[in-house]
Amino acid sequence: MNNNKFPLSLVAIAVLGIHTSSLAANIQESEVAVDATQDTEVQTQDSSVQADSPVIEERILVTGSRLQNGNIVNKPEIITADEIKRRGVTSVEELIRTLPQNLATIGGMANLNPNGPLGVGSSSRSMSTIGALGVSAANLGGMGAGRTLILINGRRVAGAAGIEDGFVNLNGIPLSAIERVEITTDGASAVYGADAMGGVINFVLKSGYSGSTVSVQHEDSNNGADNSRISLYTGQAWTSGNVSLTLDYSKRAPIINAKTGYVTNNYAPYFNDDPSYDRRSFTAGGQPALIDNSVSTYNPETGMYDTLTQAYTVAPGFTGQPTMDDMILVGREAMRDFVPRVGGPESETQSATVSFEQRLTEHLVFTGNGMFTRSESSQNDIQWSGLSVTLAPGQAYNPFPAYALSSWSPGVTAYYHPEDEIATGELPLGYTQNRNDSWNLNLGLTYEISDDTKVDFIYTTSRSKTTGSSFKSGSEVSFNSDPTSPNGVACYNFFLSQGRYSGDELAFRQDLFDRQCLALTSSDPTVAFNPWKSSADGTGGSISDFFYQDVTEERTSKLENFELRLTGSVFELPAGEINYAIGAEYNDDGVGSNEIAYITGESMHRTREGYFVETSIPVFGKDSNVPFAKALTLSIAARRDEYNTEGAIGTVDNILPDMGGELIYGKNTFGRTTPSYGFNWQPTDEITLRAKWTEGFKAPPYTTLFSSLGTQQYTAYISDDPIFNCRTTESCDFDYGDSYYGYYALRTTAPNPDLEPQTSKQSAYTLSWYPKGVLGGLTVDITYNNTTIDNEYANTADLIRLMPASEVYTFEEFYPRDENGRITEVRNMTFNLTGSEYASVMYDIGYFIRTDFGNFSPSITYLDNLKSESKAFFNSEPVSQLGTLGGIDEYKINASLRYSYGDLNATLWAYYTPGYINDNEGLLTAGNIVNPDYVKTVSSMTTIDLTASYQVTPELRVNFAGRNLFDKEPPLVVVGQLPYDSARYNVAGRTLSLELQYEF
Repeated sequence: MNNNKFPLSLVAIAVLGIHTSSLAANIQESEVAVDATQDTEVQTQDSSVQADSPVIEERILVTGSRLQNGNIVNKPEIITADEIKRRGVTSVEELIRTLPQNLATIGGMANLNPNGPLGVGSSSRSMSTIGALGVSAANLGGMGAGRTLILINGRRVAGAAGIEDGFVNLNGIPLSAIERVEITTDGASAVYGADAMGGVINFVLKSGYSGSTVSVQHEDSNNGADNSRISLYTGQAWTSGNVSLTLDYSKRAPIINAKTGYVTNNYAPYFNDDPSYDRRSFTAGGQPALIDNSVSTYNPETGMYDTLTQAYTVAPGFTGQPTMDDMILVGREAMRDFVPRVGGPESETQSATVSFEQRLTEHLVFTGNGMFTRSESSQNDIQWSGLSVTLAPGQAYNPFPAYALSSWSPGVTAYYHPEDEIATGELPLGYTQNRNDSWNLNLGLTYEISDDTKVDFIYTTSRSKTTGSSFKSGSEVSFNSDPTSPNGVACYNFFLSQGRYSGDELAFRQDLFDRQCLALTSSDPTVAFNPWKSSADGTGGSISDFFYQDVTEERTSKLENFELRLTGSVFELPAGEINYAIGAEYNDDGVGSNEIAYITGESMHRTREGYFVETSIPVFGKDSNVPFAKALTLSIAARRDEYNTEGAIGTVDNILPDMGGELIYGKNTFGRTTPSYGFNWQPTDEITLRAKWTEGFKAPPYTTLFSSLGTQQYTAYISDDPIFNCRTTESCDFDYGDSYYGYYALRTTAPNPDLEPQTSKQSAYTLSWYPKGVLGGLTVDITYNNTTIDNEYANTADLIRLMPASEVYTFEEFYPRDENGRITEVRNMTFNLTGSEYASVMYDIGYFIRTDFGNFSPSITYLDNLKSESKAFFNSEPVSQLGTLGGIDEYKINASLRYSYGDLNATLWAYYTPGYINDNEGLLTAGNIVNPDYVKTVSSMTTIDLTASYQVTPELRVNFAGRNLFDKEPPLVVVGQLPYDSARYNVAGRTLSLELQYEF
């Protein structure tokens, strides 16, 4: 092994493939030692280490390769710990949001969007707010969070608790523990297997440090989201090993809604004065309560229905039991426009990481690293509806006779907003809280056969578990007619009547039901609930019977992996050694949550066996005299994965699982081989061209493969069939005239255990120019990426979004036909059909300028997104998502100017987001928005950040960061209930932070 060292030159940077915008400025600060014969290894040292501290030399391979010395065909973007400081971020989520390639559709307030990728809702099929609270994800290229693979120290970790898509929760990774972040966007399935279509982000944890560093930081947000953090990084080294430890504690406050511009629920002016977007309503409640008595009448002159908006209530300040004479009618002016004071999660996080290395013998090394994070979050619910209570006839505070306002309900429904009870603290707002524990452990044994050949055995185990509950104001009671009761009704609850509860939950629900039933039926004014109070001090029974824990949930994700790997070199060519890696791994991962169990009947898991090989072949080396071939290295890799998944496909005798039905199981198995090949070509010392072609895949989701309900069949109505006209054959089953006629077919709803994985093909080309001489200090990188994804999962609803319904009828997967062309079955199933394509060009330009009064490093990154589109099949018309709310921006610009002089470093940042289209309320059918008036143009936005650091003494360092320094307000973008796009705007607003670091 050659131990000669040399200072890292610009040419060496090109070989290393380190991101220019971060390294151009680093060249003059420090010399990074690299082995002259191992150009792709990166030696890292924590920037905060004292000059005289003992440092353990550590070599960690760059992302995208299992070769000992890395693979120079790969060109990851590398963000060091110093660069993280310069970006002024205080969490991993914020760090990833600074990447122009990332679309932050999952995280913080964005998780509240019912049309977002998490699909949070109140139905059993939807993810609960418990599952979404405190979750954040990376989404490189806007391809979806599940297509960005997250690694820690090059190893997989368990996905966000209970989320089927499998992405990793970024909030479980402590920022203070990160040594560097490596990002690749050229696909890496040939190395890591599934889920790397959009790219790979590898978080390398700190290690190999002797000494201790304490950091204390406070961040002030002008929108209320203050953040405080304290961390400790300590380590010890000895002759044969070392150990490092980080501890981190942080606490973040929620935002104050009014400061973000969220002050009303009336968005009708934004949506063309459409009253359906005025979310103020009588159902939002009042104090005293409101009983909606709006009446619609047909207007023959307009052909429309005119609505008289009115509600019953009592005069403010009324006390006692009302009579009909006390009831008054009010109009729209009485509708409540309630916005909670705070929004978003309040969180408290504790984390610890440990890393160690111990040489056991001359040839045997034992290594390990682990991470544990506990995060506790809570969030107020934004309540569109007040407390809805139905008062039985004869109830002490119900003056209405039975069926007075409805022919189907004997009682009257009042909407009560306990504003005074909330203000006085007698009753809290509805809220969700959870606690997430995530941890992972990597243990490795390395046997060094020779200087360049070794065997690694690595074991990884990882878990993420979330437990939580939601509390709300509500009623569990409805009424059925009961002639035998004094007031003619009986209290009723569907789930109790059907035996859907058991154990402790049954006891809780029954007790709650009984107390609420008494309050809604009693004629005793001291027991009955009184919705006509104007304050918390009014008469009647306690409102506390109507505030309760509505949902509890435990969500889990797990992963266990065993890997055996042999790496080394075969023999040496004139240009260098042929390096190789060969090995196998076994993986078992699973997920459990309410929304998954609702479909599959239970928690799910799958196993995978993987086999891989990778080689790097140097064709021309540094001594080459061949014209335009200063250096050329070829790379070839391949991987084979075999998947096995088992799940429910029905129940014995079709008895529902929650009624005791016994599950029937089926299997999904598939194998996938993913190749990768590329080259690194240096025609001159100043120019490097990298090219890489690879394939990828993603396994089918559990809820499309399996269902505990099995196959369900019922009758479907077929009309407007473009292929078979039942009138021609006189075989129509219904005919109501030319506008509506057709026939019946069997409709089948079933899982599809035969689904294949989604597949992808990626190509990436990078041209790097690092000139010498007069232009020395200039760095230019141009990278083109293209990803084509096939065999995506689709049902008929997905196809109707992309193509006309008449064309959807031609798909025999969904509509098989008999010999006459008549549809015999309508399959409500999921198949491998659709595809998508993404393409982009990124331009990175940096320059280093040395002067007598300091060093300057300007840089600019321009990302031009060329394609982001979906299509129903190979030659169909694509539908573009470029420049839309849920898609990636047409382009992004990040620029920075760094200045350093002695112990002072400062960086000015500019982030530009272009205008785009808010299509959150747009209805996409046949590839077109059918309600274009509800699609709104959003203006562009530029924010400016400033960070600075000063080394006060050898032990003390001060860091300052100001983000969104000029407090740029976001453009008006209505997304769900919010007036801003939290995927593109940091709702913390302007933040100013100060950090003190002390080393000892």
